[in-house]
Amino acid sequence: MGGALFTTENGEPIKDIPSGDLFLDFLHGTATDSAGTITKMNTNLDYYNLTQANSFAIFASDADTGINVGNALTIADHQLSHIVNNFAFDQVRLTIPELSTPDASNQIMFVASTDNYLNYVFNNYAHARDQYPKPAVTASTTNSFVTYVGHHTGGYDQVLYTIENTDTTNSLNVKVQFSENGTDYFDAQGYTAAAGVTVPVTALLNFNSFATDIAHHFYRVQLQSTVGGAHAEFKIYWNYVSLNN
Repeated sequence: MGGALFTTENGEPIKDIPSGDLFLDFLHGTATDSAGTITKMNTNLDYYNLTQANSFAIFASDADTGINVGNALTIADHQLSHIVNNFAFDQVRLTIPELSTPDASNQIMFVASTDNYLNYVFNNYAHARDQYPKPAVTASTTNSFVTYVGHHTGGYDQVLYTIENTDTTNSLNVKVQFSENGTDYFDAQGYTAAAGVTVPVTALLNFNSFATDIAHHFYRVQLQSTVGGAHAEFKIYWNYVSLNN
């Protein structure tokens, strides 16, 4: 008979995580992020009258996330996924760096077991995707270029953005930029004009799509109103794809 398996209550990734420490408490079956938001697990060690699990796998959308297990093991090796077997623990602490815009746009997936060997791996094809703003929420451009979406993309093989102009009147300008240090950014090919790329309101033309397999360390999306004072509502969708995480 196999051991107990632990993951989220609904089996889904945890999304919208801010930077800071996130605690996976297997004793009580909770995941608590730095804002105090609690996600329940499907079960807990208390239920089985146990005090320790023995193996886990974690996928973190930011490869610079640090993983701390007790006082003996800390992992910060710039990989998206980690698997640890035959190591007793009741809590795992994830330290998520301040590298994302919006800040609360990080994601994790995890599976743990009371077995010494988990016998589970995350599929080699994995991705982290989301949108800004969230559904049913609106956002508008300003007169200056502003970064609305940006992430540390180390570890991913493809970076994809779709910028949709959802306004009915005004166009907007887009710039996609890359960086190796998260401080100094440069315009990606096709976005080097002073105004970047203009996205109109015209049906079927009201979007800009960017896709690359050039593995820069950071990517971001900036938007600006094409005409001063004539601001446009928008949506930005992103998808970071790892073919071998």
